[in-house]
Amino acid sequence: MGLVLATAMSAAPALAQDASTQGSASVAIAEPLSITKVRDLDFGQIIPNGTGIARVRINSSNGNRSANANATLIGTRGDRATFTVVGEPRTQVNLSVAGPVISLSGPGATITVDRLRASRNNGGQRSLPRTFRIPRSGSMTIGFGGRLNAAPDQAPGIYSGDFELTVVYQ
Repeated sequence: MGLVLATAMSAAPALAQDASTQGSASVAIAEPLSITKVRDLDFGQIIPNGTGIARVRINSSNGNRSANANATLIGTRGDRATFTVVGEPRTQVNLSVAGPVISLSGPGATITVDRLRASRNNGGQRSLPRTFRIPRSGSMTIGFGGRLNAAPDQAPGIYSGDFELTVVYQ
């Protein structure tokens, strides 16, 4: 008797297989940021003495006003601007101003305010833009100051201008 050996070679059939796993989604809702103006930036009353640019500085940490030799300070008025920022505790925010200079218009040539500075909770003065951390309380005070530059022959009168302070979560 003869033995017949037959070997069939074929690929294993592909098995259709379903696989699945679960994922999850989450979100943390942060406290909305808010900024409220408490006081405007005020350089007080000055007299340019006619020998050079009259410069008056307002310190963002404490509101102190000082002048160079080309300006005479009149009275005690003058103070930093202050703002209250409320947001998510312990998060970082970026504080910025639309431009590096604030322009003040009045009866004479435009007066500029430059070297803008900010302080958090009466801390050290920092140039802008600046990142600050909101404290555990969720609220902080921002002091805002700068340097006013008036011409030696600046026309008398009241000069004013606006600036926009922006706070954004980082």
